[in-house]
Amino acid sequence: MNYDIVGIGVGPFNLSLATLLEANKDMKALFIERKPKFSWHSEVMFKDSTMQTSFLKDLVTPLDPTNKNTFTNYLVTKGMFYHLMNSSRTAVTRYEFEDYLKWAADNLSELIQYSTEVEDLKYNENKKTFEIKTNHSEITSRNLCLGAGPVKNIPEEAKPYVSDSLFHAKSEQMFKLNLTGKRVLIIGAGQTGVEIFKNSLEGKWGRAESVTLTTGRNTLMPLDEGAFTNEFFTPGFVSEFLDADQKNKDILVKDQLLTSDGNTPHYLESLYEDLYLDKFYLKKYPTFTIAPKRWLKNISKGTEGVYDITFENLLFNKEESTKADVVILATGFRTVLPSFTKGITDLIKFDEQKRPCLKKDYSLETNLPEENKIFAMNMSRHFHGIADPQTSLMAWRSGVIYNSLTGTNHYKTRPEESNFCQYTSF
Repeated sequence: MNYDIVGIGVGPFNLSLATLLEANKDMKALFIERKPKFSWHSEVMFKDSTMQTSFLKDLVTPLDPTNKNTFTNYLVTKGMFYHLMNSSRTAVTRYEFEDYLKWAADNLSELIQYSTEVEDLKYNENKKTFEIKTNHSEITSRNLCLGAGPVKNIPEEAKPYVSDSLFHAKSEQMFKLNLTGKRVLIIGAGQTGVEIFKNSLEGKWGRAESVTLTTGRNTLMPLDEGAFTNEFFTPGFVSEFLDADQKNKDILVKDQLLTSDGNTPHYLESLYEDLYLDKFYLKKYPTFTIAPKRWLKNISKGTEGVYDITFENLLFNKEESTKADVVILATGFRTVLPSFTKGITDLIKFDEQKRPCLKKDYSLETNLPEENKIFAMNMSRHFHGIADPQTSLMAWRSGVIYNSLTGTNHYKTRPEESNFCQYTSF
C-alpha cells in the first residue's frame, strides 16, 4: 500500500496532524501506533493532575475552530458543555483531556492502525519512497512524520537497578504499586514528581512508612505563567526565534526552563497548605521530607533489597546518603531519534551537538529529494523554541506541516499581528 504520508506514533501531536489531513481527500495518510489503543501518560494520570495549558489549545481550534474534533465539540457531543462552563475553570484535568484525545482518536479511526510496530525503515532511491516494514505488512510512503515521542531519561547510576522497586514514573509499575510500610524516594520534583509525592502522602498506593522528594533545583519551582512569558508560546515568537543564531537560541531556551518545566502554581499552594495542616494539626501523613539542591551520585542495592542512595548536597558541597525500599524516577524524558530510524540515519543532517537539523516547516534536513520529507514532532526545541514539546502550539505546527506537505497556504500560519514583545526590531 502506498501513501502520501505515514505518521509513526499516535500521541496528541500526530493526532492533531491526522485531524487536519482527514478532510483532504486528495492526500492518502496513515498513522501507525504500537500500542493496542490510544493512551496518553496514563501511568501518571491522577485525579488532581491538571493541564498547564487552556483546553482551547487543543488539537485544532487555533487553526480551525469549526473542525469536528475541537474540545468544544467534544463537550457538546458528550453533553458536558454547560457543566464545564459552570465550573468556571480555565484549565481541565489531564484525565479529561486524555478522554478528549481518545474521543478524537475514535473519530479518526479510519486513519489509525494500532498494534503496529515498525520493524524496518529504508529509503528506496529509485522509487523515491520510504519503505516501511511493520509486524503486519509492508507499506511505502512519499513522506514521514515522526511522532513516536521522547524516551525515558534514566540516570546512569540507576540503570543497573531498574526493576519493580526502582523505575521511571512513566512505567507500568505505577499501575501495580504498593507502598504500604515502604520507605519511598522520589527523584525529580517537576510536576510529575510533585504529584507522585502528594498522592503517596495521601495513601493512594497504601500507607508508606516515609516519603522523600529530592530535586537538584533550589526548591519546588513554580511554572512561569505570566502574560508576557506566555508570548513564547505563540506563532509570532516562534517566527522571530527561527532566525536567531543557534548559540543564542540555546542560551534562551536554557533560560526559559521554568516557562515549560515548572510546577503549576496553584498545585504547589495546595500542597503547601496540605503539608501545613498535617504538620501542625491533622498528623495523618507518613514521615515526609522535601530535599532540594541534591544531585544523585550513586545507587547500590543490599541483600535485603534495600537501596542505598548517595546524593551530593549542592549547597553545602558534601555527600549525603539515605535508604529506600522503592525509588521512583520522575526524571523526565530525552528527545532522540527513534531506534527504527537507524536505516535512514545516514540521510539526516546533525549539528555539532549531534541534534538533528530542522527546517522552518518542521522537516529534518536530509540528503533526500525535495518531494520526500521527514517531519518531526517534538524534536525541535533547540531550533523552533521552548514551545515545541508542549501542546500549546501543536495545532499551529500541524498547520505548518500540512501547508508544506500540500504545497499550499491552506491554513493561516503566519502571524497577522506582532506580539507586544518584539525581538527582531524596534
